[in-house]
Amino acid sequence: MTKLDPKFVSLLTDTAQKLQELEVQPRVLDESAPALAATAAELSQQLTDYALQLTAALEAKVATDIAAREAAKAQALAEKEAARIAALEAKEAARLEKEAAIAAAKAQAQLELEAMRAAAAAIKARELAEKEEAKARALAEKEAARLAKEREAAEKVAAKERAIAERLAAVLAAAEAKAAALAQKEAEKAAAQAQKEAEKAAAEAAKEAARIAKEQEAAEKAAAKAQALAEKEAAKEAARVAKEQAEAEKAAAKEAARLAKEQEAAEKAAEKERLLAERMAAMAAAAEAKAAAQAQKDAEKAAAAEAKEAARLAKEQADAEKAAAKEAARLAKEQADAEKAAAKEAARIAKEQADAEKAAAKEAARLAKEQAEAEKAAAKAKIQAEKEAVRLEQEKRAAEVAATKAQQDAERQKAAQIEEEAKARRAEARAKTLAEYEAKQKARLAAAAAQLAAEKAALAAEKKAKASA
Repeated sequence: MTKLDPKFVSLLTDTAQKLQELEVQPRVLDESAPALAATAAELSQQLTDYALQLTAALEAKVATDIAAREAAKAQALAEKEAARIAALEAKEAARLEKEAAIAAAKAQAQLELEAMRAAAAAIKARELAEKEEAKARALAEKEAARLAKEREAAEKVAAKERAIAERLAAVLAAAEAKAAALAQKEAEKAAAQAQKEAEKAAAEAAKEAARIAKEQEAAEKAAAKAQALAEKEAAKEAARVAKEQAEAEKAAAKEAARLAKEQEAAEKAAEKERLLAERMAAMAAAAEAKAAAQAQKDAEKAAAAEAKEAARLAKEQADAEKAAAKEAARLAKEQADAEKAAAKEAARIAKEQADAEKAAAKEAARLAKEQAEAEKAAAKAKIQAEKEAVRLEQEKRAAEVAATKAQQDAERQKAAQIEEEAKARRAEARAKTLAEYEAKQKARLAAAAAQLAAEKAALAAEKKAKASA
């Protein structure tokens, strides 16, 4: 099988050329020489055209192979560029996603840190409240012990006053008995008066004892109320315990001073009662001494003195009741002031509690707002990343389309250029071959004509020679 290659085309061209240059005379008959020369020329032309067709086909095949190689190379380059762009886009998307994840992680870490700080502050506040509550409880226990001690002192004072009243009653009873023995009539009158005064004194003593019991009961109620208030305040108050402790100590000092003053007043009253009893005893002794000498006169004088003394005692009793009423009013005022201060302190504590709750709500709102802003920022970053990915994808597609279009344009341009070059080469080869063929034909025809003229001249000369011979 013959292989189509440039050598074969060159062989065909050489054969066509040899056919054009073929010399049939004088090797053939004269009558067949023109026909053979024409056939040789025709065969030469056909071989030349066929060689040109083969050359064009070979060039087209070469151009197609070159175009295919260039297209494959351009496709490979386009695929490589697309892969590089895809890798860059994937890398950029991964970077954006990583940055979004880092931002979200930072926001989450910040929120967790804020939550941990808030929890630590709450734990610290709770520990401080527990510590202050323990201090307030200890202070309340100390205050309760102080109140118990004061109650015990008040009970002792009341017992002392009761003993003084009983002793005073005993002294009055003895004086009345002695006065009854000195003068019967006046003694009866004095006894009745003394009995009346004794009953009145006993009633006053009972009233005083009731007052003291009432004060003791009020003191117990006040102590219980103070203890309950202290426990309540200890449960709610945590921030101003030092100030309250100073105020409590100041109040305790004031209360101790007041109790000391009251105790001093009670001791003074007891001393006054004792001096009164001694004076009455002295008066009774003097009355008894005088009654032995001057019964009637002394009885009248004793009656007058007893009336005067009763009036004085009544006045002293009225003064004591007035002082007791004044003391009760003072205690009521102090109780009202204490209740007012407790109400004011409760209002302050409630206000501080409301402020603390408001601050906690504000902090919770701030944390919620920061959480929402962080989530919004993360969502925005995610949307931005998605938009960026879409943009990169669009740019990738646009680049692919542009690359494909550029490749197609380049292929078309290159194919057109190759086709133009091939046409130019074919036209040039055809023109060259035709020019060569025409030149050879002309030369061959000229040679044939010259040879024919020479042969005719030779024949004419031969004929002339024969004719002359």
